[in-house]
Amino acid sequence: MVSRILFWGGVLGTALMLAGLVSYGVRAGVHGEALNVPRVMENRAAGHAADVFTSVPQVFRGLRHRPVDPLAVAAVGILTLLATPATAVMAAIPAFVIAGDGRYARIATVLAAVLIVSLFAGGG
Repeated sequence: MVSRILFWGGVLGTALMLAGLVSYGVRAGVHGEALNVPRVMENRAAGHAADVFTSVPQVFRGLRHRPVDPLAVAAVGILTLLATPATAVMAAIPAFVIAGDGRYARIATVLAAVLIVSLFAGGG
């Protein structure tokens, strides 16, 4: 089960990143200018890098925008790749409990707690 989560999470994340990058290239080729000026101005005012997503809400705004920002699709792929190992660890906890392996269930629980704490502590 854990190996399937890791495999399909990797496949989905990579596919989303490639789809976003290809659509970015197509959009830049067709329209000539693929730069999102409002995001650049917002990030520059906040002291961040100009043309990147710096938070999950910015990614969701890029997905809600029409046409969808291709870099937001690529960012969702990156977020999927980041979430895949945490999801696998969370799935391993009940699997260890069902198998009767309390020691590994406790280790996986501690690892999941560290991942969750680091997610919120590192969010800025």
